[in-house]
Amino acid sequence: MPLNSRLVSISENALIAAHGFILILIIGQDRIQLPAILEVVGRTHPLLLHFPIVLLLIGVVLVLFPKILSESKRPKLLTSGILLLGLLFSAFTVIAGLFLATESGYERSDIQNHQWTGILVFWLGSLLYWSFKKDFVPANKIMAISLAVCILIAGHLGASLTHGEDFLWSPLNQKTLTSTPFEEALAYAHVIQPILEQKCVSCHKASKKKGDLRLDEPEFILTGGENGPVIDFEKPENSLLLRHILLPLEDEDHMPPKGKMQLSEDEILLIQAWIKDSVHFEKKLVHFNAESEFLLLAKSKFQTQKNTYDFASADQELVQSLNNFYRRIQPIHPQSAGLEVNFYGKENFNLEEIKGLEPIKEQIVSINLSYMPLKEMDMAVLAAFKNLEKLNLNFTGIGGNTLQILSGLKNLRSLSLSGNPIAPYETKALSGLKQLDFLYLWNTSLPEGQIKELKASLTNTKIEIGFQNDGILYVLNPPIIDFDQTVFSDQTEIRLKHPIESTKLFYTVDNTPPDSSSSLKYEKPIVLEKSSTLRARAFAAGWLGSPEASTVFLKSGKKPDFLNLKFPPNEKYKGKGVETLFDLQKGDFDFGSGKWLGFQENPMDLLMEFDQPKTINEVAISLFLDESSYIFPPSTVEIWVRELKGEWRIFQKDTPDQPNQAGDKRLNLIVYKMEQLQIEALRLRILPIKSLPKWHPGVGQKGWVFIDEILLN
Repeated sequence: MPLNSRLVSISENALIAAHGFILILIIGQDRIQLPAILEVVGRTHPLLLHFPIVLLLIGVVLVLFPKILSESKRPKLLTSGILLLGLLFSAFTVIAGLFLATESGYERSDIQNHQWTGILVFWLGSLLYWSFKKDFVPANKIMAISLAVCILIAGHLGASLTHGEDFLWSPLNQKTLTSTPFEEALAYAHVIQPILEQKCVSCHKASKKKGDLRLDEPEFILTGGENGPVIDFEKPENSLLLRHILLPLEDEDHMPPKGKMQLSEDEILLIQAWIKDSVHFEKKLVHFNAESEFLLLAKSKFQTQKNTYDFASADQELVQSLNNFYRRIQPIHPQSAGLEVNFYGKENFNLEEIKGLEPIKEQIVSINLSYMPLKEMDMAVLAAFKNLEKLNLNFTGIGGNTLQILSGLKNLRSLSLSGNPIAPYETKALSGLKQLDFLYLWNTSLPEGQIKELKASLTNTKIEIGFQNDGILYVLNPPIIDFDQTVFSDQTEIRLKHPIESTKLFYTVDNTPPDSSSSLKYEKPIVLEKSSTLRARAFAAGWLGSPEASTVFLKSGKKPDFLNLKFPPNEKYKGKGVETLFDLQKGDFDFGSGKWLGFQENPMDLLMEFDQPKTINEVAISLFLDESSYIFPPSTVEIWVRELKGEWRIFQKDTPDQPNQAGDKRLNLIVYKMEQLQIEALRLRILPIKSLPKWHPGVGQKGWVFIDEILLN
């Protein structure tokens, strides 16, 4: 058999097998529990789906218009090959999609249409492939058209799931502030809701509720998610929504997540002011107190949108010709002559990108250069933009020379300089910008005295520095624990970070709470050589100490030659059975991920035997705790040992401390010293709490114990 024919035969057999496998997944979808590696496969679905779409649409075109390949020697073979390749990609995409649908955060009712149209694409494509090979010409064209329609529908439904309802047509139906007069505008509907819809709702809506949280309707915002209400009316500054927004970008709990479109400084301030002003949904802007910070911020938005200019609009074709992958130019709002420019991709940025705007310099009123590498560049080119009203230079590295240049921009109303190393003497150039409405100086490390001088000079300017010591102590964000691995064989290095440079970081590695008096002060990377719980907090003058950040690190140990669980784990949380406890795969906060073993009705009773006696110095047990989910520390831990040619004896019996209130989800490590015993066998018994305490909503019910790793060193 020729090589080509053999490849086609193998591919066709794989296609038939894929149909069978997909059918099995459809039938058993509600009972599927995936290991972590298949969860990764599921998350390739958005990446893969473009390949079958393109290949199948090319195949459809070739079926409908075969004369395109009139000059090809083997047109039918080429068309069938493209269809077959598209179907193989389609099969893998459908399988990945079915895996992805098992994850939490998706409502089954909302993904059904996308799922079934996607599967229909695969089935119709397969029918078209076999029909085309058999030369059923009339049927081919009907199926090709049907397939194209199904691809478009499935694609649109998928985009709606990912990006929000009406994703395709939303540019034609956009609500803008210009459509509502300031006098009629509502705080939520016309100011806050557009921000949430653009930056938050794609992950927090009816069809995709990450963290069981919806931000698409007022009633759901007030309800909150799996971690409780996101608005704290008693202490608005502690609201969960604000805390996640203000976390450093590198923090895994930062919202929106890294890689998604981030909130601008203005948007953060608006949300912050709205929450502090009691989260009004139906209140008109004109009814806010005249001194309200939210009113001032929101009003400036409307003023910006309503600006009219004396200059003529730039030629549309010229504007379009100046757009590229790294520079985006567009009107500040529809029908406006004013243009805004955003720059992207600091690796590709150079000064010519700004100089290239010379033909439309008169129309440019807003430039965003945030994160562009401007430190070594001559920014005198900015002086050419005489009508500039808004300039964002956050985290660009600019200094005194650039600030001097800005003094010539007489129309500048908003200037963002956050994250730049501005020296106190360089602020003299800012004092002359009397026309500024807003000046952003977050994370510039300017001393308080210099800020006071600026405020005295710029009496009509709202200066934002991120934190003002107004007598109220605010809570610091927790430190960032940066590491390469949580399970190590010899030693591992951990780094602690914090976005505020003036903070001092303190930590412990013995599972005791860290404080600023008796704990270790972080000065250099921490090197761990044994299983430990690292706990860290941040402290700074004028701030309340941060919440605690903690991570469990495990040193891989000796694996017994024989393992046996006397009682199986709960059917829902059985992972890979006893092997889960020694696979060196650290579990996370998702206790249903397959990396944890859960016990409730029976204890975890584990027998471990060695072919040859081993010296054991310690036994470490890695646990997950979440009292709100009925997951508590064990009521009892027993360690039995059988030494060389000895009898079984109990070596350790421990009753871990029980909490007196529900805590956050957390990882926990219990370590028991073993005095370098020569051991032939170990028996470990971990008993769940029999009755939940009186303070718990489930008082009297049985608690759970969750374990992911046992380490013998």
